[in-house]
Amino acid sequence: MRKFIIGFLLLLRPGAAGAAEELQTIVVKPGDTLWSISNTYLKDPKKWNVILKYNRLPSSDPSIALPGMPLRVPTTLLKEEYRAAKLVYSLNEVLFRRTGVTDWQGVNMKMELFKNDTLRTMAEARADVKFYTGEILNLFPNSIAVLRPPGKKNVDVELLAGELRSVKSRVITASARITPKTKDTEFGAKLKDDLTTLVQVTKGKVDVEAQGKTVEVLEGFASEVKMDMAPSQPVKMPELPQFEHGTVTALSTSAGPQLRTDGGVISLANMKTSSKPTANLPKADLPKNIPAADIDGKGIDTTEIVKMLSVGNPIQSYHLQVSKDQSFTTTVLNKEYDAFDKIDLNELLPPGNYYMRIALVDLLGFEGKFSAPRPLKVGGGQ
Repeated sequence: MRKFIIGFLLLLRPGAAGAAEELQTIVVKPGDTLWSISNTYLKDPKKWNVILKYNRLPSSDPSIALPGMPLRVPTTLLKEEYRAAKLVYSLNEVLFRRTGVTDWQGVNMKMELFKNDTLRTMAEARADVKFYTGEILNLFPNSIAVLRPPGKKNVDVELLAGELRSVKSRVITASARITPKTKDTEFGAKLKDDLTTLVQVTKGKVDVEAQGKTVEVLEGFASEVKMDMAPSQPVKMPELPQFEHGTVTALSTSAGPQLRTDGGVISLANMKTSSKPTANLPKADLPKNIPAADIDGKGIDTTEIVKMLSVGNPIQSYHLQVSKDQSFTTTVLNKEYDAFDKIDLNELLPPGNYYMRIALVDLLGFEGKFSAPRPLKVGGGQ
């Protein structure tokens, strides 16, 4: 019996149950009580006494005012709208701002983000957020998003600027509301400078609502919502491009754009000749006056390009990054080029060894994922 009592007391010791349950921190305002906290945050306010197990409080009386302090609460007890999200990935400069705070701060990996926190990605930055309820948010460069904005029902994310990808998240913008209709729905949303919202669905289906009208957008379709206007009827996106192997990567038709990495010149040019790899073309048909360079003798891999596309939409441009290190902590070249531009790395970079990666941008302006880093050797004889 003595052993049983000791074991029971250990379970009641503050923090002891933390090993078995995932805890989340909430901030108590001065004057709050256990009663008010429980009524605000807990799904079942009657379980206020559970909070005592995880925190050292000045009093166990639920009606006594508490000082301003953080409290640890089991995530499973919290109402869904108060469950935090976790930052699971960040690249380059990502900032966040807590509710009621004006200053931006740098993020930390695995940090918790709470209701009405704002996340901001600067140039070349990205952030991935996962909500405890399963929704996933991918925030792209130059974007601002508010997580679980208060006063707005059934909303996970408010996109204030830029572009995001979402799995199951309910998103609002200045001009539209986007609601996933299946458990595995994936879609992209982009807010343009004129506050037009672009929506593309890559899996499942969503409802896009604006000005009292709702349209259902299915997988492989897109819709546009201009400010103070109803959503456009969904438009079917072209099928995924068909790719050929070789140093020339052909897209959907032989007359379409092709990604080329020949002789140090990278281009996504409209080549009408090209069902054949450049290596098989007669010498007279090869590009002339290109300085010597080498990109490891390889084009971008077919499977990589498929992953780089945001949806199966024709390409309008490509985002090229070149770095001295494979992790791309700093870049020596970082620029977006039109689909018909060519870039001669020999003219832009001193001879040496580098890494390159490319992300493709479709006609609606959605940027896909970067390809895997590819070794790059610039300058003849290097």
